[in-house]
Amino acid sequence: MTTSASRAEQGSGTGGARQTGALTEDRAGREAGEATAAVAREPASAPIPVVHVARTPDVRAYVYLGIMIVLGSTTSPLAQVAVRQLPIGLVPLLRFGSAGLCLLPFLGGIGPVRELIRRDWRRLALVAACCVPINQFFFLTAAKLGTNAHVGLFYATVPLIVWLLAWMLGHEALDLGRLGGILISIAGVLVIGLGNILGADAARTPAQAHDVMIADLLLIGAVISWGAYVTLSRPLVVRHGALPTLAGTFLVGCLMQVPISVLTAPSWGPQLRGASTAAWICLGVLALVMTPINLALQNLSLKRLDASQVAAFSNVAPVLTVVWGVWLFGETLSTALVVGGVLTLAGVCWTSRPAGRRAALTQIPAPAPAAACAAN
Repeated sequence: MTTSASRAEQGSGTGGARQTGALTEDRAGREAGEATAAVAREPASAPIPVVHVARTPDVRAYVYLGIMIVLGSTTSPLAQVAVRQLPIGLVPLLRFGSAGLCLLPFLGGIGPVRELIRRDWRRLALVAACCVPINQFFFLTAAKLGTNAHVGLFYATVPLIVWLLAWMLGHEALDLGRLGGILISIAGVLVIGLGNILGADAARTPAQAHDVMIADLLLIGAVISWGAYVTLSRPLVVRHGALPTLAGTFLVGCLMQVPISVLTAPSWGPQLRGASTAAWICLGVLALVMTPINLALQNLSLKRLDASQVAAFSNVAPVLTVVWGVWLFGETLSTALVVGGVLTLAGVCWTSRPAGRRAALTQIPAPAPAAACAAN
């Protein structure tokens, strides 16, 4: 009896254990199924936090920036020669229209630009307006009335504009150390510009002084519009690639320039008849060489660096503009040039240092795989 009862209790215990194990497995299966269903219900484009981690310097990006600086240092003198003899309404039309067409063969046709317009036409329209009709009106008119020293002086503030806009839009975190580097580089170009102004402005006539004052007011608009272009174009560069974004900006901006050119065309006759060969050559170099190559390098850099880093690094261009004058045209190497050049390069080195770990201010959707395939 005792043995039978013991066996019955053992059998009952074994059956209970099996039943408990089965219930546990069933509960675990249901929980796993619910978790899988919850993951499946999540939208594929759910926002993910962007965290900037420590990164090593991107050598390729700095090579792009170096070439961009050398080419960019010649833009203001070329534009000044062209715009003082050719109509202001014609120069951006030919410059950016030709540059956009030059980029299409590298994209394999108009397809990538059409896709960019289809996906991001609102931002592209804003970027193109800032780059071509708005900026070129301010910049070219100021270049016609003012001096290269003043253009460099005002464009030295572009990094600060870019940094402020990028921070306000949540594209970059608040980095006071980077702000210090930007201010140092701006101070360097200010020293150079003030040195040139103090040395060159003494013999200016009242009429010339009035023209320069108007040019300085126009340069404020040029700097703000260019800073907006650099800042707003970076998301397009990341999503669609450097060259499609640049070609789309040029071509759409050229279309926006057409109404302005049509309205001003009746007054072009005397200027076109009196324009020299040198003016047309300068415009051709700007349209076919400097603009597409220089801004393509800028966009390639924007894909690898923050907008404020690219803008601060470009502050070397005004320094080189003065250096070309000393080397090629026998201009005096002043103390202001030496001190300003050192400050500018120091600010660039400081701003371009690798970024430390810092949390982003906003959340953005994860890019779609198709958008990540950039044609460089």
